[in-house]
Amino acid sequence: MNGMNEKINPTYYRQGKYETIDVILDVTKNLPGDEAYLIGNIIKYVSRYNSKNGIEDIEKARWYAKRLSRLLKEKEESELTKLPNRAEVSI
Repeated sequence: MNGMNEKINPTYYRQGKYETIDVILDVTKNLPGDEAYLIGNIIKYVSRYNSKNGIEDIEKARWYAKRLSRLLKEKEESELTKLPNRAEVSI
């Protein structure tokens, strides 16, 4: 691979049987955009930690995981507030 391609797609994203981008696209294909983005970054940082930034990448993945958790809780709370209470439901 020439130098330019190496900068765009470094070897730490091409370890193992599958490229990181392919795993991210497969895992996130049915998720809403905000969730897909966060999951993609978690996968990216976890997959490269051993070949790039070590603990720093694990901490980045953790940051995105916390953000995902907060997002999912907010979405859950938002859905709960949209549900009608029993007195509002007509039969």
